[in-house]
Amino acid sequence: MTDKSSLIISRTLQILSLLIIIACLIVIFRILPVSTGIARLQSFLAAHGTTGILIYIAAYIIATVLLIPGSALTLIAGLIYGPLWGTLIVSAGATIGASAAYLLGRYVFRSSVERATAKKPKFAAIDRAIGKNGWKIVALLRLSPVVPFNLSNYFFGLTAIRFWPYVLVSWICMLPGTLLYVYLGYTAREAAGAASGKSNGALHWTLIIIGLALIAVVTIYITRLAKRALASEAGVGTMPQKDAEHPAKPTRQIYRTGLMAAAATAMLALAACSWLNRGILAGVFGPPPVTLVNKFKSNPSGPQFSNAAFNKVVGRYVQKGGWVDYKALAANPKNLNAYIAAIARAPFAKLGRNNKLALLINAYNAFTLRLILNYYPHIKSIRDIPASRRWAWVHWNIGGKIYSLDQIELMLRSDFADPRIHFAINCASIGCPPLRQRAYEAATVNAQLQSQATIVNNNPRWVRFSANGKTLHLTQLYNWYSGDFTQAAGSVLKFVARFNKQAAADLAAGRPPAIVFKSYNWHLDSIENRP
Repeated sequence: MTDKSSLIISRTLQILSLLIIIACLIVIFRILPVSTGIARLQSFLAAHGTTGILIYIAAYIIATVLLIPGSALTLIAGLIYGPLWGTLIVSAGATIGASAAYLLGRYVFRSSVERATAKKPKFAAIDRAIGKNGWKIVALLRLSPVVPFNLSNYFFGLTAIRFWPYVLVSWICMLPGTLLYVYLGYTAREAAGAASGKSNGALHWTLIIIGLALIAVVTIYITRLAKRALASEAGVGTMPQKDAEHPAKPTRQIYRTGLMAAAATAMLALAACSWLNRGILAGVFGPPPVTLVNKFKSNPSGPQFSNAAFNKVVGRYVQKGGWVDYKALAANPKNLNAYIAAIARAPFAKLGRNNKLALLINAYNAFTLRLILNYYPHIKSIRDIPASRRWAWVHWNIGGKIYSLDQIELMLRSDFADPRIHFAINCASIGCPPLRQRAYEAATVNAQLQSQATIVNNNPRWVRFSANGKTLHLTQLYNWYSGDFTQAAGSVLKFVARFNKQAAADLAAGRPPAIVFKSYNWHLDSIENRP
């Protein structure tokens, strides 16, 4: 087999490995709730406005100066900011970082950089070429780096290239590679969005794939042109090895191909493992995603369940706004204990859909009150309770079956196809939607859920617009359970607009506000903590 044939095979295998890696990443992003992490990071940066962007740029500058590869940060910019703003922000960070390294190489670390590059023929050839052709060689090296990017920033400080031409050329010629990596991050974000139930349609995905392919092809083409020009201008692209009689290129090519193939194999294994364990992994970073299904039917002639005991509890110990008098309830838990005992005897399997829904909501809230009382007054937050005895504690009896609070919530989410339940169940925290002063009842549960959703979506404690009306601050519930709301309404914003007139008007006018998720207050919703 000729060297040319081996090179073609090797490059084909590298391209195939890269495609496998990208495909596996998309599969993994669709399995894991990456969108939740992205949304939280977006929320943090958006909440800090310009400061958030400056924080990101500062991180990029520091990474560049410390010789840390910036590819991961560039991908993250695509995840958070999208193609346009991501490219502009990364470009600013990379250019300022490269400029800082240039100045440090010229004035602070000159002797160290000279020692690091003196014995390498490639750097000597670059230095001679820059002395002859100036900014043209810098431009070609930016488009097709034959030496590590971050190290070259320091080395350029030793050359004859002046500072401002260096900055301008670096900024322009780093853009193609920046755009490619940012767009890869954006593609990953879209894949994560699809995983959370956000459907963008075939045309949307076709345009994304075409855009990614075009950017990749153009970047590769420009890189090859630059490499040929470098070889022609300075011989840098064809720099001989130390031992000219035994070139290392074939060995290096085989090594690179092996690494790519190994990485592709590892990604295939990881994707397969993620797929086989997708149910477990889905809940690692937050509530597991569900498919909303209205599982139960009404049963008017079936048994009914009385919530009278719980009405006595919330009517007496829950005050306006959902604030709870835990001290008084702890002193007289008789009705709460009686209601919990009644739930254990409930004919749950025979109840109709609305009876089941009302019972589960009331049960979740009653169990949470009882859980708090188990530790009151020695806790300030439900999260002060040991994790093994909190939401995952399999302890609560409904109709003879034992559940955890997490399992009850999952049942409510998956079996009733009504995300309004997120505004009805209460986690004993200020950040939670408020407890009502009446129990949910089968005959009125739909009206009660509608009322509760309207209250939450029009109260600044959970939903509010900024003073200029351009930013919508939402409870973290919309972040954690975004997949539920998206399935029901098409997007989180559309769900909010069902209950909030300003959000509906903005959507109708084609000026959707930016969304920021509010910090969650986990302090007890006790009357002592009432503002």
